Amino acid sequence: MSSTSARKTGAGAATRGRPWGRTPAWLAAAAAALLTPSRAAAAPPRAAVQLEYRRAPGTERCPDEGLLREELARQLGYDPVAPEAALQTKALVFRGPAREVHAAMELHDAEGSIAWSRHLVAYNDDCRELVMNMALSLRVALDPSLRVQPAPAPLPAPAPPVEPAAEAPARPSGPGVSVGLAGAAVFGILPDTTAGTALHVALRYPSFSLGLEGHFQWPAAVQIDRSGLVTTWLAAANAIPCSQIRRLFACAVVSIGVVETSGSNIELVDTPSLWLATGPRAGVEMPFSDRISVQLYGDLVLRLTEFRIEGPSGVLWAPPASGGLVGVRVDFHLHPRREAPARRAPVVARGAWAPH
Repeated sequence: MSSTSARKTGAGAATRGRPWGRTPAWLAAAAAALLTPSRAAAAPPRAAVQLEYRRAPGTERCPDEGLLREELARQLGYDPVAPEAALQTKALVFRGPAREVHAAMELHDAEGSIAWSRHLVAYNDDCRELVMNMALSLRVALDPSLRVQPAPAPLPAPAPPVEPAAEAPARPSGPGVSVGLAGAAVFGILPDTTAGTALHVALRYPSFSLGLEGHFQWPAAVQIDRSGLVTTWLAAANAIPCSQIRRLFACAVVSIGVVETSGSNIELVDTPSLWLATGPRAGVEMPFSDRISVQLYGDLVLRLTEFRIEGPSGVLWAPPASGGLVGVRVDFHLHPRREAPARRAPVVARGAWAPH
């Protein structure tokens, strides 16, 4: 075998021993990519901050800035304190009125505005524990991954139901009217205690009324001597404005009328017969139904005109300057005419979603 044949034989044997021949470049690149370890995920950005740590008088034994910086670096995994940082942290340690130790912390942004602040207290006079808590709070402020994310906005509430339009109750078109009949015991006005009757008419409002009353006081007889008898009676018209709070009422009474005197077996001298008086009234009203009520009241009567019984020999009787009466009256109420019912506007339930 020649040398040429030997070389060919060797070359063919080598080719048959490598069945794929030369490896393609793309396959080699893919294999290298699969066999190369993947790079670690990108590290989160590091915070940088200036640190100003001060101890107020009385806290000189508390740890200095070194412990706060060391603990903050341990928790973050790096030292965030940099003199040229845009953020600035100010921390002050001071004592309270008792054994507690306080720490006030602020984080200022690049414009100098306060972006974060905290107030911490150690009640057991342990400054080291306080500094550890300061480092933890500052770590939360500097590490965005530890901040509490805001809660999602609540879904809008459904629209509130709308009540159908309804008719408002009819309102009175004027004051009520009451008519009453009264009986009273009257004293200090005529020579003797007598009975009185009155017919009362009033315009009534919720807390006010204006009444007009016709009052008649039954005759009172007084024995002058063995055969002489004097009889006196009174008739008057009263104007009565009243103010009422629930069942109690108070009034002012103005009375004008005449007093008539007659004698039997005795001669009398004509005396003025004009009656003018005023005074307060107070009482209580007790309703029995929406149509009927009863009033119990009392009057103080202040006489404004002169009145006396006089005979030829002189004054036979003169009344005191004031008197009074106690009465009871039954009122019948006539309700005012009412307007036609009005349409009430639809009412929408108000809530947090309703416009104000």
